[in-house]
Amino acid sequence: MNLIRFTFFAVFLLVVSFFTSSLVLADAKSDYDYQYSQYRTGYSEFVILKQDYLNTSSLDNQQKAMLSAKQTILARDLAKASLNWYLMDRIASYNVDYNPIKPVITSLDTARQYFLGQAQKSQSIITQEDLKKFTQGYLTTITENDSLIKFGIVVNKIAALVRIQTDSAIALDAIIPKLSTPIPSALAARIQELKDSSEIIDGKIDLLANNLNLADAIAESVNEIFFTSRVEKLVEIRELQLDWINRLIDIDINYVQPQI
Repeated sequence: MNLIRFTFFAVFLLVVSFFTSSLVLADAKSDYDYQYSQYRTGYSEFVILKQDYLNTSSLDNQQKAMLSAKQTILARDLAKASLNWYLMDRIASYNVDYNPIKPVITSLDTARQYFLGQAQKSQSIITQEDLKKFTQGYLTTITENDSLIKFGIVVNKIAALVRIQTDSAIALDAIIPKLSTPIPSALAARIQELKDSSEIIDGKIDLLANNLNLADAIAESVNEIFFTSRVEKLVEIRELQLDWINRLIDIDINYVQPQI
């Protein structure tokens, strides 16, 4: 009996869970947790029923395995759709208007609609032949849609960096009017260094974001260093931001005049 194998997706979702551990809007997170738990339960049952059928190829066992396969496909694609929604909500929660990441956000929504459509389509499966045809069609379109999840994970991290840049600029602008006037030349130089450093960080974020090549999404996502190379850059940028913030705090502590 030619039934679909789901092991890779289970492993992939565990990896995704590791990379998406921070807080997100409750509805999206709750839905993802629920759909993923449904998939895990369904897959475990499918493995048992499939083995029962392989051991004893009765009509009853065949029907049970077919029904379980159908339900597991439904749960799998609903979980994938929910994962895309989860990532979109995380990105939106940073409330940034940053053009380089918008194509990925649009693609995540397109992929979500694809998985919802596949979930609905799977419910027309009745026979082994139906399952075979569904699987063949699924395999011709799934790789690109799956690949977008990795891009979404990276874009979520980029959105967080952009939010920090925005808030840091607001904090600097708020501090400057509170400094004594005229501003001493040494302090003015430090403020200019912060502004220059901020532009450098902006440039590094832009470079990272503009290197998300959706045109070659499949080839990019299967590359073993897809995350490794980008995580290195994310960590570098975050360290630069932390250094920038520490320098701003030092100015705040040592130079801001008490407000009466």
